[in-house]
Amino acid sequence: MGDDARLGFSAGAAARITGVAYRTIDHWARTKFIAPSIAEAQGTGTERLYSFKDLVALRVARELRDAGITTSALKRVIDFLREKKFENPLAEAKLVAIGRDVAIVRGKEELVSALRSPGQTYLAFVLDLGAAVKEVRQGVRVGLKDSRGDLPKKPIAAAGSRYSPTAMPRRA
Repeated sequence: MGDDARLGFSAGAAARITGVAYRTIDHWARTKFIAPSIAEAQGTGTERLYSFKDLVALRVARELRDAGITTSALKRVIDFLREKKFENPLAEAKLVAIGRDVAIVRGKEELVSALRSPGQTYLAFVLDLGAAVKEVRQGVRVGLKDSRGDLPKKPIAAAGSRYSPTAMPRRA
């Protein structure tokens, strides 16, 4: 986050950065759904200032709205998360939209409903795709090295050809 944490962003900048319409940001601020934490408008000629965490919350709210979660449902999610001691719920909690429900991600094997059945656990396996891809890449590099530790000079199988298990070098 760095220096961004100390910056204040106008409503217009917040709209450009988060993709949330200016009118929506204005409405959410007036209704206290997502209010700016640095400075609220104090009458004509004053400007709301949003923090970096506010921008994250706006973006998450937009993503959840795009996933079909209503604003009133999001208000219930925020209330539930505040009960769970999240100070900035939409900027702190890892959330997943599951149909019409919103769940909090708790580790790799647990999702907790925050909307339809607040507190109810979904047993799940959450795959870290980035980590899996990284491990496969490392495995490919190690698995393809020949006895001298060099990578092959030519492809194992031609593009579009059927895979031949005999073409793969064996690991020692």
